[in-house]
Amino acid sequence: MAARVMQLLDDLEARLEQAQHEINVLREENQRLKQKLGEQGAAEETRASVEVLSTSHVPSTSPAVDRTPAAENSAESVESVRSEESVRSEESVKPPSPHALLDQWYERYPKAFFKGHTKPLKVGIHQDLAEREPWSNKLIRRALANYVNLPRYAKAMREGAERIDLEGNSVGVVDQQAAQFAAEKRQHNAPTDKKAPKNVPPAAPKAEQNGDKSHSEKVQKQRQKPKKRSRGEEKQRVEERPLSMEEKLASLQAKFERT
Repeated sequence: MAARVMQLLDDLEARLEQAQHEINVLREENQRLKQKLGEQGAAEETRASVEVLSTSHVPSTSPAVDRTPAAENSAESVESVRSEESVRSEESVKPPSPHALLDQWYERYPKAFFKGHTKPLKVGIHQDLAEREPWSNKLIRRALANYVNLPRYAKAMREGAERIDLEGNSVGVVDQQAAQFAAEKRQHNAPTDKKAPKNVPPAAPKAEQNGDKSHSEKVQKQRQKPKKRSRGEEKQRVEERPLSMEEKLASLQAKFERT
């Protein structure tokens, strides 16, 4: 129950952080759009005043028609800029997957995260990552779990091994309890031995073509013929068979009649 409550709290915390990040991005985009609209409005007013001054001495029958295309072009440009900015903001807000985030850490923290020879990380390093990364604690913990669950990391968790931080500095050693836990994990994740194939009896050699074919056919016929049992064997088999209750009673009655 406690684990489920903690998971729900982590989900709520992640959603809150993501919502706050989106709000901040939208505020910045709103300020930029307002600034661009103000600049475009000032440019349109300047252009309109210049057109009025240039056409003040020339008769114009339809000034409103001349201004309509410019207004439409400005509205279309504003809409295109707004759509581009919204797409960029959505791409920047979308968090990566845990695996993709771990790939970023390989490049961002090359002294702590290794693809080859691995060193144990500092205890509580997820807090250092949370201070530097803009993502939620849940995403950071998942990406970190993908790294510490690797077989090479469990192999590096030996008692007395050096622990490092994000800069590669030494911050303690692996204690006995952590080393024992890593050893149990290695043993649990070790691949099981494959079942050995059953011994297949070797195939019987083929009979030779010259004269051996008839001999093999005779041997096969003799094997197929049922063996005849002698009368003595059948009688012995009948005697060895256990008698039923009726047979026992009949035998006793015959003995009494003889006496």
